[in-house]
Amino acid sequence: MEKEALLEELASVIEWESISITFIRNIALAVAISLVMLLPKVYISNEVYLTSIKINRLLDQYYSLKAEHTILASKLEKIKFKNRLNY
Repeated sequence: MEKEALLEELASVIEWESISITFIRNIALAVAISLVMLLPKVYISNEVYLTSIKINRLLDQYYSLKAEHTILASKLEKIKFKNRLNY
């Protein structure tokens, strides 16, 4: 009995139909503003990440080409030295 009376009193205090159109509009507006503020940050962070991956890939290629250039330069120097000895 006491439990039912307490539930009835609680139900009268909490009106489920009290959610108005204004409240729903304010919630939707808050969500929209949050998205407008957060999506550019997510986009920029993603672009920075992808750009850093590209930069790392290019640096790897640069270092391997630089090493290959050093090897080819030493081979060329050996060939030049060999040609000098032959003449």
